[in-house]
Amino acid sequence: MTARDIGRGLAAAAGALLAMAGTAAAGLLLLDAGRGGRLERLTAAVVAMAAGGPADVGVTPAGGLPIAVQGRIEVLPLGVSLVGAVVLGTLLLGRGRSGLLVRGASAAVACTAGLGAVAAAARGTLTLPSGSARAAGGGVGACASGTRTPFAGTSVDKLEAGFSTAVGPTVAGAAVGALAVVGLCWLAVRFPAVGGTLRAARWPVAGAGIVGVLGAWAVGGPAVAGGVLLALPLVVGGALLLGLGVPWALSSGGMLSCVVDGGWSPPGRGALVVLSGAVLLACAVAVAARTGADRAGGPLRRAAGLAVRFAPVVAAVLVVLTLLSRVSVELGVQAFIIAVPVLDLRLAASPWVALAAGLGAGAVAGFAASLLVDAVRSRTSVGWRA
Repeated sequence: MTARDIGRGLAAAAGALLAMAGTAAAGLLLLDAGRGGRLERLTAAVVAMAAGGPADVGVTPAGGLPIAVQGRIEVLPLGVSLVGAVVLGTLLLGRGRSGLLVRGASAAVACTAGLGAVAAAARGTLTLPSGSARAAGGGVGACASGTRTPFAGTSVDKLEAGFSTAVGPTVAGAAVGALAVVGLCWLAVRFPAVGGTLRAARWPVAGAGIVGVLGAWAVGGPAVAGGVLLALPLVVGGALLLGLGVPWALSSGGMLSCVVDGGWSPPGRGALVVLSGAVLLACAVAVAARTGADRAGGPLRRAAGLAVRFAPVVAAVLVVLTLLSRVSVELGVQAFIIAVPVLDLRLAASPWVALAAGLGAGAVAGFAASLLVDAVRSRTSVGWRA
């Protein structure tokens, strides 16, 4: 039985990796990324980044100029990450509680090794559009108040950007992510309420993802749909954090810092506040409807109890979103033995503010949802099912 569970764990890991690769390839195809480089290498890079591996980029202009631009990009394509986690968890839970830890351990090892191999294979070149260097040089010269970069004044028709992903961070991120999925699966079989909540959330999440991608296609075309497919949880999480009052901080340094200084501001928060409140209230109503029969006491006591239980859950989710939604871009120019920092860009939200906002908003949503569910039940006298 153990050998069979090990094989099922390996199959679950393979299914998760294939799902991640398929999602990444679909997003890149919609973005028409194949025109700039080999699609399989770019797909491997996106999958490795979805596990937490940063992408290293090096650009050398054609024409023999002794100049190189080196950079590192750290961003999680959470759409790919989410698909892999859902597929892995679903396959692990398919056989129930018996042998789950064995399946989970073998799947975690296989996922870690597989994503490490993917990161090692994610190496290639990407051809940037013609005129990129001339535009960059002129823009930098104007931005830096007369200070010219090595690209300024040069005529370069094509840039070949070499890219790779770091294997070590990818392996570490894959191990942590796989163990987190296994832990959620164990909670789902150990506590029926957790399992029921996760199963109930699958179809709404899938429906929201499909609607989001199709809506993006209708509004902005296939390229926008591809971007949304790769980063949908990142977009939704960022909007939710803004709507709940968690500010995003954009910091920049280097010669190109003036390009972004004062050039970014969060969108209008009015609609985001309403949308975030509606999402939290809907989630709290679903929880109250499912657990209503098990909650004793009067309406106020039940509402207070739900608020106490719902608030830390919302706070934990928001903290995780802030940690996963950070974006970092570092660029530098090297000519001979001289290295010049060009841009150090970081976008992040404070996890402590997210913790406080989650506790407050979760408590309010839980309290209001419990009163709402009790009021509807008292009028209809019909039990609800989540």
